[in-house]
Amino acid sequence: MEKKKIIQKSKELTGEFKAFAFSGATMGAAVGIIMGAALNSVIASLVKDILTPPIAYLTSGIDFSNLYWVLDSRKFESLAEAQASNAAIIYYGNFITTFISFLITALVLFFVVQKILKMVQKDAKKEEKK
Repeated sequence: MEKKKIIQKSKELTGEFKAFAFSGATMGAAVGIIMGAALNSVIASLVKDILTPPIAYLTSGIDFSNLYWVLDSRKFESLAEAQASNAAIIYYGNFITTFISFLITALVLFFVVQKILKMVQKDAKKEEKK
């Protein structure tokens, strides 16, 4: 008798899980996450390969990715040399690049969401007219 209750409960739980896991909202979220990851790669390349070089050119050749502070009194000729010495380093250049990437991603998402909302509103107006 107890075994039948356990089997019945597990079947109910399995059914509920299937309904949840394969619902439209869950699938939509999964697609959104995958698209977001792909968009992240594109934005990272845009920032690194397209936007950073002209910004570096305009700022007299500063390469943001090589900007750093060493937290002790030693001086190093390059980031690689500082890293090799195991010095404590703040990589603020990486932060600048990442922040630019964030701003571009936010801007792109703003325009995408804005366009989608306009399309949804347009469709809603068409439905109202029917």
